Amino acid sequence: MEGSSRLPYTGAGHQALLDTLYATPTDQSLWRSFLHQLVTVSQSRSARLLVLDKAAETVRSSTKINIDDRAHQDYVDYFVNTCPWRPELKEKPAGRLYSTYLDFSCRQRRFYKTEFYNDWARGLDIHHGVCGTVYQADDYTIQLLVQRTGGQGPYEAQDTAWFNELVPHVRRAIDLTRHLHQLEWGQRGGRTAAHRPFAVLAQGGRVEFLCDRAQALIAGEESLACRHGRLAPKRQGPRERFLTLVDRVIAGAGRDWRHSGGTVSLPRRDGGRLVCMVGPIAPANSGALLAPEGRALVYFHAPEYEGAVDEQQVAELFDLTSAEARVAAAIAEGSDLKSLADRLSLSVETVRGQLKSVFRKTGTRRQNELAARILLSPALRPREAPPIKL
Repeated sequence: MEGSSRLPYTGAGHQALLDTLYATPTDQSLWRSFLHQLVTVSQSRSARLLVLDKAAETVRSSTKINIDDRAHQDYVDYFVNTCPWRPELKEKPAGRLYSTYLDFSCRQRRFYKTEFYNDWARGLDIHHGVCGTVYQADDYTIQLLVQRTGGQGPYEAQDTAWFNELVPHVRRAIDLTRHLHQLEWGQRGGRTAAHRPFAVLAQGGRVEFLCDRAQALIAGEESLACRHGRLAPKRQGPRERFLTLVDRVIAGAGRDWRHSGGTVSLPRRDGGRLVCMVGPIAPANSGALLAPEGRALVYFHAPEYEGAVDEQQVAELFDLTSAEARVAAAIAEGSDLKSLADRLSLSVETVRGQLKSVFRKTGTRRQNELAARILLSPALRPREAPPIKL
């Protein structure tokens, strides 16, 4: 046996474990392989990696090894919050694992009398564990839990120390995954926003990605600011409308991302208006362990970035009536439904009905998708974008 009599600290198994861990950012299915190797190397029974909400009370996603699906679901649905170690774990510093045998006030004799043990862990022959928060972000917490049977014995101090040498590697793998997610948001947002400045935001206006043109635009705007990693209008009224729209768009995840989005118009120094178009953007792989929740794509309609949309060409490309083409072109140029209805002397309901027909004919479901479809088509007669000044 490599290393100590209890736990191999070095060797081929440990190196293979690290190799798998650092491959997870590009293939999240390997998290399960990592847990399998971790159980083998650490001479354990089972392991789980939980992605929870910020308060570490609700499991958002998870992966596990050597725990059957039903038992794991029972844990996620109920027993996660009956575990006698969990309340105390919330008070312990993050970034390390703790032995349930050595580092908690619930001693082994007391543990055997708990509901958690008698109704869940006992049937799985789970007697001992190491557990801890390995990663914390603004909107979620990630915990790693590894278990042993009664015959395998508790995790001693040297065992826990070995796990805590591994924790920084886990954190780096998660950091790399988050970085790749940000790059992905930038690529996907750019495809939808076309040539326009754009940002990808999380709840509360937290910036996931901000393109160079958006940075330059925001730097010159009096009504919009990006501070402390959050983007929002400066004035209270527009800021509340903007952040409410962003949060509602993101909350649409539970409704298959069918929130149509909307716009917030801000005054500019030259007397014109800056239109912020907000729509949802879903993660590419929502089933992945560390897949981020959906985000809001915000792109900015500013005249200096826009070209002209040929309404006749729009009608021919998408088989639209002249009225539908007028609506489609206006949406692509940054107009909102009320402004468009007022300009055409029509009711908002009439314009909304025309827009629904445009959605059907163009194969889109939201205003930002429609705008991107038109702006990436031959119907756009682009003007040269202004130089970027940072």
